[in-house]
Amino acid sequence: MNGNRLVLLPVDGSATAHAAARFAADIASAEGDVVLLLGVAERATLGIMPDPAVTAALHGYLVEMVDEEAAVVRASGATAETLVIDADSIHEAILEVARDRQADVIVMGTHGRTGLARTIIGSVADRVLRHSPVPVVLVPLKAEN
Repeated sequence: MNGNRLVLLPVDGSATAHAAARFAADIASAEGDVVLLLGVAERATLGIMPDPAVTAALHGYLVEMVDEEAAVVRASGATAETLVIDADSIHEAILEVARDRQADVIVMGTHGRTGLARTIIGSVADRVLRHSPVPVVLVPLKAEN
């Protein structure tokens, strides 16, 4: 591979996202790729009313998390870009950014829950994996060990 690919890395401040950032940094630095770190603040509601204060707080938190992970990526020698957006659906926003920015691959962390736990909790990673227009690499938390 010749590099100059765009690796989309969704970041949420979790340990799994950190493991994915380290993985993305390793492959990007080896291949000359660009890592786009994406934070998606899901728009908060209070009942049926929008709650812009909560959304703004989440957005601010994600800006910090994305900047921290971008430092990890840059320390590996890879190029990092950052983007934090507000959206109604996290997985749909990830997929939209992947299409709009013509990402070559999405790298994201996963807890690896199965069965009832995944059914109840849901999985952004699972939804992205099922609907992505590009390959998706899921990095489990244990990958960091």
